[in-house]
Parts: sequence; C-alpha cells; structure tokens
Amino acid sequence: MGGEVVGISVDAPGQNRKLVVTHGLEFLLLSDPNLEAIDLFGVRHKGASLSGDDIARPATFVLDREGRVAWRQLTDNLRIRLRPETVLAELKKIP
Repeated sequence: MGGEVVGISVDAPGQNRKLVVTHGLEFLLLSDPNLEAIDLFGVRHKGASLSGDDIARPATFVLDREGRVAWRQLTDNLRIRLRPETVLAELKKIP
C-alpha cells in the first residue's frame, strides 16, 4: 500500500539496535533522546519511565503523502497494541 513503519524512541541508538536485534524488528527505529519529535507529535509522557524520566506515550500515527497526520491512536497503556488490520484500514482511506 506504499506505507512505511517507523518507530521513535527516547532510547539511545545503541539501545534501539539491541531492541531491533533482540526482537527481530523489521522496521526503522529512530532515537529521539531530546524528545524533539516526541514533542512535535504531542506524546511526551512526563515522568513515566521506570527512572522517572519523560518518555513517549504509546501512540500510532498514519501520515499522508504530504506528511500530515491522517489518523492517530493514543493510549497511556503500554499493553494496548493496534491490530495490523486497523492500520491498513486507515491507510486505505488516504487518497
């Protein structure tokens, strides 16, 4: 469908590489330790890490071809994960 999956994490690149290898992730996982992209998307979760640092709130965004947010799903619950069918249905809505 022409979409691409990208993850963004506050973790350092080395930590993200380990996560990619450990879990066999097949998508790009970007590092945002200064929370710049996380703030642009409005998903900073203040004090939510185990050490009390700010992290990203679990969220999924579908962007259109111009980079605008066409759909999003936000949650505070780390256990809530979208089904692929849900994201594919949203992708189909983009002209």
